[in-house]
Amino acid sequence: MATLVLLFSSIAFLQITPSYRARQLNAEGIRLMQLDRAGDAEVQFRQAIQADPTNAEAVTNLGVALFQQGKFAESIPFFEQGVASRPQEAAARNDLAQAYVRVHRPHDAAAVMAQACDLDPKNPAYRRYLGDMLVEADDKPAAEKQLRLAVKLAPKSAESWLSLAKLLTREDRRDEALRAYQTSLELNRHQPDALRELGELHAFGGDFQKAEGEFRRGIVLDPNNALLHQDLGNSLLKSGKPADAEPELREAVKLDSRAGLAHRDLALALRDQGDLQGAIQEFRRAVALMPENGPIHYQFSQTLRRAGKKDEADREATRSEKLSHEKEERAKALAYADQGLSWVQHGRTREGFAKIRQALAISPDNLTGHFDYALALRHVGRYDESIAHLQKVLLQQPDMPAAHYQLGCDYFKKGQYREAVSYFSRAARLIPGTAVVHNGLGVALAKSGDISGAIGELQVARKLDPKAKLYGKNLDCVQQPSPGCGLTP
Repeated sequence: MATLVLLFSSIAFLQITPSYRARQLNAEGIRLMQLDRAGDAEVQFRQAIQADPTNAEAVTNLGVALFQQGKFAESIPFFEQGVASRPQEAAARNDLAQAYVRVHRPHDAAAVMAQACDLDPKNPAYRRYLGDMLVEADDKPAAEKQLRLAVKLAPKSAESWLSLAKLLTREDRRDEALRAYQTSLELNRHQPDALRELGELHAFGGDFQKAEGEFRRGIVLDPNNALLHQDLGNSLLKSGKPADAEPELREAVKLDSRAGLAHRDLALALRDQGDLQGAIQEFRRAVALMPENGPIHYQFSQTLRRAGKKDEADREATRSEKLSHEKEERAKALAYADQGLSWVQHGRTREGFAKIRQALAISPDNLTGHFDYALALRHVGRYDESIAHLQKVLLQQPDMPAAHYQLGCDYFKKGQYREAVSYFSRAARLIPGTAVVHNGLGVALAKSGDISGAIGELQVARKLDPKAKLYGKNLDCVQQPSPGCGLTP
């Protein structure tokens, strides 16, 4: 009898394979996710992957669990693995794109989201996400195209109309933005954030009465929204109603004690009512929360001076002037870098490099300075130094298309065509509608021996910009090589 029990135990042990154990752990992780216990689920998914590293579902689920805990950078490698294991699944690319957005990589996000749209072209939510990401990538024409397509695919989607309204607001197309906000709210009146943004649009146009109406409607829907109370208080303050503004601003700081602008506005409301001590107390909170905001330090100094606190007022005024000076210096650094690059390109090499170095001395972490320095170095044939500066740029902004394109150009000039293909390919993925990038990739592929790939990319470049003679010339050189026929990225 004992032998029989032992035999059954052995069979049961043999059936619990690593893959079976991984499926059990993954299922438990899913159950915990449904209970909003993402941290506990993370542990289960990690154990599942440890048991069976090939379990693609557990890998993606781990990414989701990390994302839901706000661990966006940690989630990205798992979402990337999920995309690699399920290349035809649009949802996997959407997960990855959303994570890229959260770590301030909008170009990467837009590129991956565009792939999701290719896989699921009639999904209006994906089009909306892509439009929002293109806005963050500062490609507003492409963003508007996607958002209008999202509206066309789902004309009753309040969310898509809202995203379009936000874009139109950014472009200062006020009348169109107003219509888009109104359409969104007609489709769904229960959108406090949409009401807040519409109110802000009215306030920006100086119509504080309409702004106040929208903010109040938003507060009715979401009474615990600190931003709505702050916006209403700010609007009332600008309308010359500090006594009416005060309770709204007190509610705002009660709901969010770290709202620096609400503390500032409350300070101004108190000051305008003659309560200088109360105003000073709120200004102290505001400057503690926003120490780099020069205007707040200046307003604080004015209030202190009115209260007879001259020494402290002088300190705040000095701090305001210092911050203003630093802002001017950063602007000066940008101007110096651009000027220096222009001088180098026009033959004033020594002066140009001196100007760019001056810019970097003012602002050592200035991306534009390093980028312009790289272009200047490439202009005089110092490709290795150019590459080093571009790599510094990519450390801070890994999805900057222009940096990848320029690295492709540097490696092409060095004759390292495989490396050039890699960087040109990355740039083409990030900004697929740019002819010069496809041209660079095409000539690099040709030099690497991939003639069919080169022809394809050069044809794309010519289609995107048929007036550019260079692309046709490069295509002719690849298709019908002749003595003296050169390829130019």
